[in-house]
Amino acid sequence: MENHWKAISSQFVFRRLSSNNTLSERLPSDDLCDEQMVRLMDDHDQVPAANHKNSPSSRLFAFSLPLLAAVVIVLLAFTGVVEHAICRTILSDTHHKRGANVMIKPCGNTPQDARENGCHFDVISFCWLPSQCYDAELSREFDEANHLEWFLDPNRTEPLSHEQIMTGEYTGLYVNWEYHVRHCTAMWKKMHRAIILGNGDGVKAIDGYIGVYEHTKHCEHMLLAGRNIAPDIINTRIAVKYPDCGV
Repeated sequence: MENHWKAISSQFVFRRLSSNNTLSERLPSDDLCDEQMVRLMDDHDQVPAANHKNSPSSRLFAFSLPLLAAVVIVLLAFTGVVEHAICRTILSDTHHKRGANVMIKPCGNTPQDARENGCHFDVISFCWLPSQCYDAELSREFDEANHLEWFLDPNRTEPLSHEQIMTGEYTGLYVNWEYHVRHCTAMWKKMHRAIILGNGDGVKAIDGYIGVYEHTKHCEHMLLAGRNIAPDIINTRIAVKYPDCGV
């Protein structure tokens, strides 16, 4: 279950698309349960000359550095274990609650499979969904209210038309920050609508992509961390998904 969620969630992630973007326009790659940030050497970092002699304080620093590095590695490893355990607990709990309501990959694995199974392409989540998990009204409202753009490249030189997008056959597309924000808020609306309109059976209308608690945590983290990002910045890549239906 954990690997399945990571495989799905990693298909909708932030990328460092351009080294020219300012820090406020970029976010680290986010794999939900395994966030990493790598510090690169700055242009002003310098390598000492070959004939440079270290001072006593420099030698002491050099001696202490390996010890400090070892401590940091241990702390990071511990943190990773804790985060991993938390994720496993959440995902195991979600898996435990799954029952007869779940339709396992009802739309198959390809657009052709999905169409043959009578599934619908949801532009909000980029998921192929069966009627039971497809909120046609919400999807239509999202599509009509937002002037969204999709590109094959991060430089906006290869745009796709709305007609091409709605075929559900294009994946790995680049979209802007506004799309990601609206995606998250629309997914929360979908869950709320499922509860209200589901007549006590709302869980049947929630697909496996948004039904996992990690997706809500992901959206919360991204919205709070990205408050200073310009809406038109291309910093998100989205892929077509074929989740389960029901939770």
